Amino acid sequence: MTESCSAGHLEPYSCRVMLEPCAAALDPEALVVPLLNELAADCVQAGATVIGHLKCLLHLPAGTLACNLTSVRSGARCAAGAARTPLQPGGSARLDLAVLVYGLPAPTMAGLVRGALSRLLDPLAVGWSVDGAGSCAAVAKGGGTATFDPADFETIFPGVYTEREAGLVRTYLAANRALEERGPIDVQALAAGALPADTPGFCATLEVTEAMVRYNNAKYDPDNPLLNDAGYARSLGYQDILAMPCFGAHDDTFMVPYPPDARDTLLVSQLNHSVTNYAPVHPGDTLYLIANRRSVTDRSPVDGSTYRHVTLVSHGSVYNQRGEKINDTSWRVTESEKIYKPDKRPETVGFLKLWEAPDWTTRPAHSYTDADWDHIKALWAQEHRQGAEPLWWEDVQVGDEPAWTVDGPIDEPLSPSKPYGMGIGGSRTLRHEIMDPAVFATMVRDGDDGIYRLPDRCGHVPTVPDDASPFYVVDTEGNGLSPVLDSREIHKSGSDRAVLINILGRDLAVRHLNNWMGDHGWLRNIRWGIMPAEGHAALGKTVPKDPGAEYFLGKVPFLAGRHCMAHGLTGDLAIVKSYVYDKRVRDGEFLVELAWWIETIEGEIWTEGGATVKLPSARAAG
Repeated sequence: MTESCSAGHLEPYSCRVMLEPCAAALDPEALVVPLLNELAADCVQAGATVIGHLKCLLHLPAGTLACNLTSVRSGARCAAGAARTPLQPGGSARLDLAVLVYGLPAPTMAGLVRGALSRLLDPLAVGWSVDGAGSCAAVAKGGGTATFDPADFETIFPGVYTEREAGLVRTYLAANRALEERGPIDVQALAAGALPADTPGFCATLEVTEAMVRYNNAKYDPDNPLLNDAGYARSLGYQDILAMPCFGAHDDTFMVPYPPDARDTLLVSQLNHSVTNYAPVHPGDTLYLIANRRSVTDRSPVDGSTYRHVTLVSHGSVYNQRGEKINDTSWRVTESEKIYKPDKRPETVGFLKLWEAPDWTTRPAHSYTDADWDHIKALWAQEHRQGAEPLWWEDVQVGDEPAWTVDGPIDEPLSPSKPYGMGIGGSRTLRHEIMDPAVFATMVRDGDDGIYRLPDRCGHVPTVPDDASPFYVVDTEGNGLSPVLDSREIHKSGSDRAVLINILGRDLAVRHLNNWMGDHGWLRNIRWGIMPAEGHAALGKTVPKDPGAEYFLGKVPFLAGRHCMAHGLTGDLAIVKSYVYDKRVRDGEFLVELAWWIETIEGEIWTEGGATVKLPSARAAG
């Protein structure tokens, strides 16, 4: 793929696409006109400020077809007299595409192009590739392109359930109602260990060990004495070091998916989560995870669809052994599911057939240059920890932009773990080692990715304590209507780039917020989101937008219209930025609202979020 960048907001993008029809003749104009029209519309939806020029040249056995688009309103037009002879199965063609739009980086354009190609060509059984040979063999094997035939699936209507779904959904909704009917949990009985075992919503118990607390604290915020120095923490009135603020707030403990036996494929989007903190967690605590309520909203199209789109919202609380509420949590996700018609369902539905997702890994990996490392080191040198000096509420202004923090490049992915609320495994940031000339001289730089590593892998991938193990859904046999499951595929590592679980971005943002608010601040709430509808659409997976999902970037004037279009991947840098958009006094607390987001070194946003921070008041302190 050929890419070039220029100054300002214009990044020209071009690519070469190879095509091979596999089942039926391909009408050239019926391909390129919709491609340019859809691509232009996708650019606008993704935040392009101006559509400059989209043009393509399709090289066919019978000649060439040139088409271009200069505005969404007028649409694409093709040159008169150009070749329009259909491309027959077994034949091949080359499409040269050039895109000039303002406001979108080249990696975003790469994803938009692949998404549009997938939407148009996969249903037609056309083999295609960017900078490679289109392959019907790949289509037949399901490699590289979608293999779902919409005709194989049931037509779904909102609130109307197929025979397969009906009983399962009744049971699911009844369990949700049982939480509502339970009312508030008996906290004293919970703390005394006298809560009946069959109480609806009692999810899990977690013993907080010092080893696990220190493991996470050292990995994410090693310079914070509140998290790593018990003597310092006690000097500020705490009984011991503090755990990370979301310790014990485990998403998959609270979230109950739409009945797995009622679906054959699953597409997940629009994760939008929140944790509100009331009291610290210390080593030696016992935590109780309690689900409070759940709801399901069916967003399937009224006129029917092959997908059932449901937005699931789960609310819960975490209490300690004294009956104190540690936090309230909210977990929001949209699931889009399909059901095979009885006579079309394969004998075995493997995980890669079950798990439908945008191809996030089409975003090219970055190779870090000397100039990149100079930039990273400069950003590290500019980081600022407020520390023991109070940050007064009166000194914070709307429009403030706290000093950026940088973590990564992220070498190893996290694995989900239950019920810690924190991922396990994964690499730590080697900031101190790289900034120390003596240690830096001993590090090894990879010739391909340009990343510096310690000679011993254990130096940057800390050992997981407490015999904790990853939490995966693994069922290699399948059972009844259930597909074969192995969710390790989502978080795999190795030579291929792995996707990063959502909580990693959140915990990198915690260090950024801790730096800014100092040791006298309190992170009252942290919110975060990944995979918005706009990001899915850009990669060919259209889902209905969840109006209840918070749009964090919209609170930042210079980011309005932008979205989190990327998924975090191994090899990415995490540049955490934030913006103060509100401050107020509520119930006697002096609060500041921030939006935060994480960018790659190229400027792609891969996590967005918000935070409510409680600060001391100079005037109230006298």
